[in-house]
Amino acid sequence: MLEYVKGKLKEVGPNFAILEVAGLGLRCLISLNTYNKIKLLKNSKVVLYTFMHIKDEGIELYGFNDHLERQVFTLLNKVSGVGPKLALSILSWLEPKRLIAAIVTGDVKTLTSVPGVGNKTANKIIIELKDKVKTLPKETESETSLKMLEEAREALLTLGFSAVEVQQVLNELKDAATVEEIITSALKHFAKEG
Repeated sequence: MLEYVKGKLKEVGPNFAILEVAGLGLRCLISLNTYNKIKLLKNSKVVLYTFMHIKDEGIELYGFNDHLERQVFTLLNKVSGVGPKLALSILSWLEPKRLIAAIVTGDVKTLTSVPGVGNKTANKIIIELKDKVKTLPKETESETSLKMLEEAREALLTLGFSAVEVQQVLNELKDAATVEEIITSALKHFAKEG
């Protein structure tokens, strides 16, 4: 199995990404969550953690922005009645940590909000995965930290940095307590590169 692919992001859409790796164009099916994290990184190097699905019609490669999303996808794919297409659809609708929280708490309503997931499938997911996902991170990022990142992003864009540069730096930064700390860390990063 391929653990990950690293290459230049040549094309990206809401459900696919094409990475150029050693002169080959690898097409990965991706979730909307992954798309939202990499959509501004066209023509930049990206890493997608992969899952290879072999079927009669051929091989499909699924790509994920982080280990957690791939881990949740793999678990969903093992639930009877949930194949890779539905698992990807679920991860496009719910972020991995929110999905884990819904499974652990038995929140059928959240799961059935996903198109294609009815009560029977939602209950099956909860029953089969409840014990398996308990050790995975389940708290979603607080709205405060998301707002801080967005505020820092806007400030850096206003200072004249490109959207791609800003997104790359924000993806690499560790947690900061304030908007000022995020901006300061990003500026230090830009100063090292420039």
